[in-house]
Amino acid sequence: MKILVVDDSKMIRQLVTECLKDMGHELAYAENGAESLQYIADHDVDLILMDVEMPFLSGFEATKAIRELKKADWFPIIFLTMHDDDKSFVNGILAGGDAYLPKPLNPTRLRLTVIAMERIYVMRQKLQTTQLELQAANLELERLSLRDQLTGLGNRRHFDSNLAMQFALSRRNKSPLSLIICDIDFFKNYNDSLGHPQGDVCLIEVAKVMRAQLERNSDLVCRYGGEEFVAILPDTPLQDARALAETIRRQVFETNIAVEETEARRVSLSLGVATYVGQYKTEREMLEAADAALYKAKHNGRNRVEIT
Repeated sequence: MKILVVDDSKMIRQLVTECLKDMGHELAYAENGAESLQYIADHDVDLILMDVEMPFLSGFEATKAIRELKKADWFPIIFLTMHDDDKSFVNGILAGGDAYLPKPLNPTRLRLTVIAMERIYVMRQKLQTTQLELQAANLELERLSLRDQLTGLGNRRHFDSNLAMQFALSRRNKSPLSLIICDIDFFKNYNDSLGHPQGDVCLIEVAKVMRAQLERNSDLVCRYGGEEFVAILPDTPLQDARALAETIRRQVFETNIAVEETEARRVSLSLGVATYVGQYKTEREMLEAADAALYKAKHNGRNRVEIT
């Protein structure tokens, strides 16, 4: 353990050192309550041996300040004092202390009290490890909750939350926000002719192509549902979004995913693009505009890009 010894008496500090020197602990020292506060602010400790009677800031006052400073981290504090009456004991425990040793110090009781505190130290280490593992597990669950299991892209939940955030940022910063929504042409026929497992392969391949075209960390591509995909492009004007949509369309078509085993036809995309530059009241209106452009692309023959 790392033990902080707080006492204005050099003799007491030396006595504590002598008692604990062969127990394998790391010792640090402070001569008063104010120094102990500064040390705690700058360093981690596992145990404090705190003198009660010190000038300017008593051990009780220093302990209360330490407990306030380290609200989320409880480590044992043992008071060292000349006063062994019930009132002093009560005040010490209520101030945040965990044990109470009278002066002059009894080396055997000091050593055994520190050994008892080692049990708290071990449990505290286990608790901290468990908390870190729990935080990591929660982060992983959060990540998984935002991912489409089949394609590895963001899912509908991720899309909805990100679009709302990016729309608000775009409105505040007066920067363009573009949205691409696309649909695999004749996907139902693809599933019916080759089966759903092959349909899943098609979705995975299209997802790979789309993800490869979005190079910025701020861009997000998601599976919107079924055979539909969406891309959110912050700070992207309409002409750039349209060019990217055309690149995606061309790359998917040139990937040459066969529609049927006996046909030369290939999988293609229809894409709609909308860009917000202040004209939409909500992100939902923007999504509807992009969806209308997608419908237009399908109506005009598919395997094409349309804008609003």
